Amino acid sequence: MLSDPIKLTATPRRLTFDAFYPRRIMRTSLNMIWLSAEALRLLSPGRNSHVVWQEFKNKLQAFDLFENVDSILNLPAGDETPLTKLVEKVRTLDHYSAVWATEGLGHYYTETYWERFGTPKNLLRNANTDVLPGTSLTALHAGMGLSLANRLLQTIKTPGSQNEVRRVIEKFIECCRHNSRSGYVEVAYEALGLVTRNLYSHLVQVVDRQLREIDKNLVGYFWHGVGRAIYFAPTNFLPFNSSPWRAVELAQREAAHEIGRLNALAGFVWAMTLVNIYQPEILETLLRRHQSELSQNAALSNGVSSAIMIWFDSTGVDACLDRLFQHRLEPFDPDLSRLWTEQVLQPGRNALQRFYPVIKKQNRLGEVFQYQSLPELIAQAR
Repeated sequence: MLSDPIKLTATPRRLTFDAFYPRRIMRTSLNMIWLSAEALRLLSPGRNSHVVWQEFKNKLQAFDLFENVDSILNLPAGDETPLTKLVEKVRTLDHYSAVWATEGLGHYYTETYWERFGTPKNLLRNANTDVLPGTSLTALHAGMGLSLANRLLQTIKTPGSQNEVRRVIEKFIECCRHNSRSGYVEVAYEALGLVTRNLYSHLVQVVDRQLREIDKNLVGYFWHGVGRAIYFAPTNFLPFNSSPWRAVELAQREAAHEIGRLNALAGFVWAMTLVNIYQPEILETLLRRHQSELSQNAALSNGVSSAIMIWFDSTGVDACLDRLFQHRLEPFDPDLSRLWTEQVLQPGRNALQRFYPVIKKQNRLGEVFQYQSLPELIAQAR
């Protein structure tokens, strides 16, 4: 039924040969880059080289899973598989792949709705979505938010028009509220920062100003998304020019106020932690490179803690987190070890054991998509 947002026919535009061929070329290119990265890693021995290239490969894999979820799931043209069944197919993947593919599925599903019916309505709050597994909801809302943000921002004809930008932002907020489950709308809000920063960078400061007038409570989510965008930005994607480590400087420089700076850094760390959840030595390298800047910055521990909670909520398993909690620094550095314990190890364990159960029970998980004091958040939730 076309009126049922859970059962959608795949769009002709996306799955025709002419439209799909460039995406096949892109995926082939990604595979070639992957193989080249592995070859260069082998030709450049040493721990630092290994960390740099492993981080690049992880980011490339996450991007590929998001961007090409329809290919990964082998969705045929004219497919009418309900969202619930598509989520089941994603869950046959390994835990890491499933997280990023589910975000891609949320984006794909929302794009399909746009093209067939126009502005989405009740997309993830329809009665039929009640049977979706809880582990899929955060990633689905994140993917949906990316689609909503891009579709609406691209309608801006006059970027210098404050009124036009304001109307688009208000429409975005309205769409997020009308399509999100209770407790997850903030996940969709955060996507506005990622899309604005990486696709419409000339609008970042304009959107920031308008959000501060429309609803100051949304500014943190926006800049958290900007920080996530900085991690995935093309200029920080390839493993050259000190990427991605120089993103710490970008996260601090691009925001003109403290809320923006804290959230941008937290969002960047959040993304880096999730993408490299199986390789804690990558997070260790970030701390080694920026030990002085991060030693007293609570945004670091917030980004790590929030990422750990989202990982556990999206997978239902914590076995891989043992790698993070049991990681030993090499070579050992007492100052860095202290920073690791205070900013990564202890906050991460508290997030998983103390904060997450309360936040989840109170249905406030979306609120961790911005920088804030987690102890204060759970105090409010009790």
